Amino acid sequence: MGLKQSLRKLAYSSGFLHRYHRKKNHDALTVVLFHRVLPKDNPEWDTADPEWSVTLEFFRECLQFFQQHYSVVSFPQVLDHYQHGAPLPGHPLLITFDDGWKCNLKYAAPLLSEFGFPAIVFVTSGALGKPILSWQEALFALWKSGKLDDAKVSTMSQTLGMELPKEITSRAQYNRLLGILRGLHPEKRRLLDPALLEWAGDLPDVPFMLEHEEVVQLRDHGLHIGSHGISHESLVKVDDVHHELRVSRQILEELVGQDQPVLCFSPPQGQYDQQTLDAAHSLGYQCACTNRTGINAICRHDGIINLGRINIDQPYLLNKQGDLDASKLASLLFRQPILEQG
Repeated sequence: MGLKQSLRKLAYSSGFLHRYHRKKNHDALTVVLFHRVLPKDNPEWDTADPEWSVTLEFFRECLQFFQQHYSVVSFPQVLDHYQHGAPLPGHPLLITFDDGWKCNLKYAAPLLSEFGFPAIVFVTSGALGKPILSWQEALFALWKSGKLDDAKVSTMSQTLGMELPKEITSRAQYNRLLGILRGLHPEKRRLLDPALLEWAGDLPDVPFMLEHEEVVQLRDHGLHIGSHGISHESLVKVDDVHHELRVSRQILEELVGQDQPVLCFSPPQGQYDQQTLDAAHSLGYQCACTNRTGINAICRHDGIINLGRINIDQPYLLNKQGDLDASKLASLLFRQPILEQG
């Protein structure tokens, strides 16, 4: 163990980091981000991206950490504070999920209920009932499962009218292909969607995404629902950001009802700009959970609320035994800069 790691562990075990957090972050909102939550032995790990997935066991350890160091709050509490000055408890924390994976309902929601914790799930409305979230997740799942063979790459090349690299076996080769596809205009890249989603539909244990009626079940578990767009394309790159935000909201509100209006969105891929925020505000959205890195000053705010979030990256936060290193999570969360609104 290096000197830096030893000092971090000592700072946590001695209570120094906790005392630092209690003083610095009493009046700051921490927002954490999860995506997929799967038991260790779940076969979906054969196709899941570990960068955006955590084990159910690790998720439990995170909830225990939040229980020890924070007051977990709901999205309506957060909104009521920023808009009307309603008090929040000290050291508030909001739990969020992006995309709308089926495992959020099957595994995450019951564990949240066990702890009595609320959360908000940002659902990609166009992925409801689909085998997988989008072309990018389909491509990764095919590669990780060893099914992204040269025949499929040739089909993709013919569809796009351009030559793509073959023999995609290593992560570096996959990243090269992904970079090429990401660089295409979304309209051209969307030509691949039918084939990629069809191929992903042949993977075991699909569909991975929530069904329409399962969004209602999430609501009934006490989770709030937010928008993650329709297509999971970057809102900076889509032709009509108003369409993405308006239609996704309509679809989700038809499911959860007017008693729980969809007032918050999360930009797909973390990409947004001021035009995105302005468009959302004009459509009635009152909050955005974005990729600004930091924790949020709690204060009244009249415009659209832009909440920074911290992604919970399991590979980074594990110790050598494969468990949560609480000192790492404390260092990650407690030392974040405090972000102002506006």
